[in-house]
Amino acid sequence: MPRLVSVAVLVLALSSLRAAQNLHQCKFSGTSIVGRSDGVSARRVTLIEKTGRVGATILVPDSTDPLPAIVFTHSAIHGPYNDSDLLAFARGLARAGAASILLDGAIEWQSPNDDSIRPEEFRFCAGQWLFQNLNLDLHRLADAGNFRGGWLPDGLNFCGIDYESGRAACWPGGVSVGFGQISPAESKNTDEMLKPDGVLFTARWIQRELKLREINPQWFADVVSGTSDAAQ
Repeated sequence: MPRLVSVAVLVLALSSLRAAQNLHQCKFSGTSIVGRSDGVSARRVTLIEKTGRVGATILVPDSTDPLPAIVFTHSAIHGPYNDSDLLAFARGLARAGAASILLDGAIEWQSPNDDSIRPEEFRFCAGQWLFQNLNLDLHRLADAGNFRGGWLPDGLNFCGIDYESGRAACWPGGVSVGFGQISPAESKNTDEMLKPDGVLFTARWIQRELKLREINPQWFADVVSGTSDAAQ
């Protein structure tokens, strides 16, 4: 029996080593703290990839406990009549206890399209920044926005728990809040995120899924802007 245990430990160690060798190497620059209010600090960072650079905003609630966390693929949605400020949405969730990183850029939804879906490495590396800089609760993670899924960066063949550290080796996400795509469910979710009642419905869904504190509807009052009747 001891011999079998030793072999199993060796296999796990080799798996962790291969994971580290194959893990896509994310690059970041310009990390800085830019403000703090309502128990939430805001930071900025730039993600650097071969395909370009994308800035991001990180919102971190004051807490000594492991944090639930969300990766947002964009920071705004521009609809035909209304706009949705995802930074304001994420700030409301931060007040309920969730950290978020939001990639700069808007989902242009004047007419439904998939044009805003950016290369998957940016979502992956946004999650990597969270792993490298925050103490995360691995059981309360989420992706929000549009993403194709199934991406294997640079031959990556492992994405899960590192058995030596007990931490995730890369961003696995968790629950998905899809919007900004023309597939039926995601398209409907996008339309809902452009309406105040839809924003509140989504916020409460995330609150339940990530086991956050109860939300105050006033925290989300400024997410949607516009004068369309569709916003009512």
